[in-house]
Amino acid sequence: MSSFALNLLFAATLSVLLVAGLVRAGVAGATDRPSRLGAPLLAVVWALAVGFMTLRPGSGLGVRLNLVPLLFDGPGSAVDAVLNLFVFVPLGVLLVAAGLRFAPTLLIGLGSTLAIEITQYATDAGRTADINDVITNTAGACLGWAVAWSVRALARRAAAAPSVAISRP
Repeated sequence: MSSFALNLLFAATLSVLLVAGLVRAGVAGATDRPSRLGAPLLAVVWALAVGFMTLRPGSGLGVRLNLVPLLFDGPGSAVDAVLNLFVFVPLGVLLVAAGLRFAPTLLIGLGSTLAIEITQYATDAGRTADINDVITNTAGACLGWAVAWSVRALARRAAAAPSVAISRP
């Protein structure tokens, strides 16, 4: 199985986990935080998957460092950017479940992706440390936070709405 196919498989798995987490966190009508075990378990699974995708040895082809932001040099780059965006969406969702606001989520997303990119560069494992990954991963964490926060707010509003009783004659 190719590296791209593995990354796509992990991105799909993470998306399923994200949906499961959203359902657990409030889409089904609950307004409380997920169970004490659910969110940490999802966080561990997410971290392991991201670690596998980003820290295993690469092909060694290409440049070791890209500091030119938003330079997409082909259709593969656009797909890579979208995958990077969606891989970090679960982090934002998990941080909403942990009760964090936007600013800490932004900093945690940025710090996490910087740690990954610095490790990729420092270990010389055939991977490219890329500023575009920093941008898209951080944006993904922020997107996940915004979606989960909105879903939670809508669920709370729906739960607080008065119910209307209809009497039958």
